Amino acid sequence: MYLLNISYIRKPAEVEAHIPSHGEWVKRHLALGNILFAGPKQSGLGGVILARSMPKAALLAILGEDSYLQHDVAEYQIIDFDIKAAREDLQTLLA
Repeated sequence: MYLLNISYIRKPAEVEAHIPSHGEWVKRHLALGNILFAGPKQSGLGGVILARSMPKAALLAILGEDSYLQHDVAEYQIIDFDIKAAREDLQTLLA
């Protein structure tokens, strides 16, 4: 799994123009099963995404489609981790 910590590196006004296309990118990858959940930070200065396990090269290719990166308005901290325990209703994440 990958926990993606997104931080804006430009003023919010510069990021705002890219929010709709970023949202469409998230929706597309949710539908494809690449992203399991996504949401904004309470601070309003970025967001968090949980992405399924995949080769890192595949993840980087997916991230390369994001308008935030294409327009250099945000950076991604990529945390690669293995889920070892989950609530019963989230057991599918262990696979």
